[in-house]
Amino acid sequence: MGTELWIEKGWGDSVDQATFKDILVAINETIEMDDEHGAFWVGNMENEYVLEVSKNLDLHFIFGEEPGEVIKTRLSNWEEVKAYYVLYLNNDYTGIKNKINERL
Repeated sequence: MGTELWIEKGWGDSVDQATFKDILVAINETIEMDDEHGAFWVGNMENEYVLEVSKNLDLHFIFGEEPGEVIKTRLSNWEEVKAYYVLYLNNDYTGIKNKINERL
């Protein structure tokens, strides 16, 4: 059985029915990119929540109705990025908002 997650990568690749393993691949691909503007997005097909991270560790959490609200922060390392995606996979959107707001 697949997941309801999708990944869209700034370089044009996408993954449907994404798993945490697919997110880890996207992280590694982003780290290895030569382009400093590399980024990828993970979204859920059932709701309007999207978590975006860029090569420079900027994290954007997009939520709500179109065009959506955005809160953002810059993380310190890729382990923090992984921790946010664990929250995302657990549908802990309030936890994501709280962690970002604590950093502001």
